Amino acid sequence: MSLPPRRRVRLWFGEYQLADYIGEPASAARHEAALRRRFPGLEVTNLPLGEPTELRAGQLAPIPLPRDRSGA
Repeated sequence: MSLPPRRRVRLWFGEYQLADYIGEPASAARHEAALRRRFPGLEVTNLPLGEPTELRAGQLAPIPLPRDRSGA
C-alpha cells in the first residue's frame, strides 16, 4: 500500500528555518496560506516531499539549521 503524496511547508527568516510542516497536498496548501497571512514579510516554501518519512501527516518535523530548501 503506497502512502498518499505529501508536501513540506517551511517558514523562513533569511537563512533560518522557523517552522516545518509535512502533510497531504490540501492540508499543506491551507497551512501555507495561513503562514503567508500570519507572516507576510517572511518566505514560505511548499515543496513535494521526496521519499516517505516516518512522520505522519500533520506532524511537525525537526528543524534543521542552516538553511536547506532543496526539499530532499
